[in-house]
Amino acid sequence: MVSDMIRLHPLTEADHECPHCRVRLSVEGWHIPGMRCLADLRCASCRREFYGDLAAGQALYTPMLLEKATGAVYDPHGVEWFAEWLRQSYARRSEAPVPFDVREHLPVTRRVVLLNCLDTLYGHSLLKLLNAQSYLDWRTDVDLIVIVPAFLAWMVPDGVAQVWTLGLPLRRGTEWNEWLAREIRRRIEAFQSVSLSHALSHPRPDDYRIERFTRVEPFPLDEWEARLKRPTVTFIWRDDRPWSAPFGDMPHTRRERLKLLIRRPSDSTDMQHRHVSVLAEALRQDWPALDFAVAGLSETGSGEGLPAWVEDLRRPSTDDEGERRWCERYAASHVVVGVHGSNMLLPSGHAGAVVELIGPERWGNFTQDILFHEANDCRETLFRYRFLPDSTPPLALAQLVSLLLRGRESFRHLMNVSTRTAAT
Repeated sequence: MVSDMIRLHPLTEADHECPHCRVRLSVEGWHIPGMRCLADLRCASCRREFYGDLAAGQALYTPMLLEKATGAVYDPHGVEWFAEWLRQSYARRSEAPVPFDVREHLPVTRRVVLLNCLDTLYGHSLLKLLNAQSYLDWRTDVDLIVIVPAFLAWMVPDGVAQVWTLGLPLRRGTEWNEWLAREIRRRIEAFQSVSLSHALSHPRPDDYRIERFTRVEPFPLDEWEARLKRPTVTFIWRDDRPWSAPFGDMPHTRRERLKLLIRRPSDSTDMQHRHVSVLAEALRQDWPALDFAVAGLSETGSGEGLPAWVEDLRRPSTDDEGERRWCERYAASHVVVGVHGSNMLLPSGHAGAVVELIGPERWGNFTQDILFHEANDCRETLFRYRFLPDSTPPLALAQLVSLLLRGRESFRHLMNVSTRTAAT
């Protein structure tokens, strides 16, 4: 079995080479000033001192080295965005205290594993947190302590020994905070033995169940047909990454019925309103009992730019209860539709099927924002999770969504898809 953690305290496990002398650096200790988990390093040859990434999160794949005296970052992997986060955070080191709340749910009686979920990107933080379940279910020899930003505290699963919640907004997620480093050290050194979770950036789908985190059961696939009496579709909205494809040509049979919805939009947000409106109206022509909603973060006023019959669940900001209500909507949806991004993580983890619009600039991030579930047959996975260019016009998208609604059972029958559930 491959280890899912590395030693942190009292001995630290790290393997870095001096960029000047090409000799292995000696490990003097560890330092956690925020999202970055670091080894404190020294070169026995040239006496230079460094901080080096420990194998957690993105650093498990692209570890980097920072020279203490100069702030120079050595990036052998060529991942500039990750190097820049380290470079800038070190240059702007802070000593300011941050809100730090500790909740002790269970006594710590065994070796501790620390799972650090801090990050400057929402999706990164959430994906790290999903690693918690594998420790709770399969590592009965350890006690788990989770560090989370406040916006994720509601999703920490039951069974965690302690939750350390930090009042750090996402915009400060890369912050190097020496006050925080001292607070984390004080608490870690109170334990006899502590390891650091690898915090995989993309844990395997069979290593977590989203309902353990949100307390919302996903769409019941065995009720797919029965629920078609009122088909449910939800569009996942983002102001900052809109669906702004050109309309293109429409099939003649629908041109007249939908032409009043189509005009030249004044901007990308207006175009997204047009696209979603056409999508909803086209689907309702096929499914008169359709339940269609729009959910997500938006500065747009409720109901603005959408047909009156569409349920508008958009909000300019959200809180724990608002996130839960959105998850309940996703879990009631046969299909969720949206543009690629972290906004698709919770919808894809709860809905029955997913259609994602993805642009060429995001092809390298394919499926990184999707939480697959109940995938015991790869053919049904391919049927239920669809990826289209973000240039797809709304009527073509409506045709695909309608196919998903209508065709799942016939597809399963044709492909002889087993009704057995996947092992958990």
